[in-house]
Amino acid sequence: MKFLKIAALPLIAVACMAATPVYAADKSEAKANKKVCKKFRPTGTRIAKKTCMSQRGWDEVKKKAQDAARTSQRLSGHQNRDGG
Repeated sequence: MKFLKIAALPLIAVACMAATPVYAADKSEAKANKKVCKKFRPTGTRIAKKTCMSQRGWDEVKKKAQDAARTSQRLSGHQNRDGG
């Protein structure tokens, strides 16, 4: 009986390890789908506008803004070769 308990212990440990990444994936998926609201003040107004999206949506907006800034800098980079 003692041998059976010792032999089953690694199997239980492996089963627990296999279950952990699934839980972590579910947790990160829930975080990505969480609704996040932010306030922005559009140019030309003092009144803030509230915008709500999922965290995944905000991450996508941030990535697009960064890509646009990089593209703009890359395309206008030839003007700054004088050191000015």
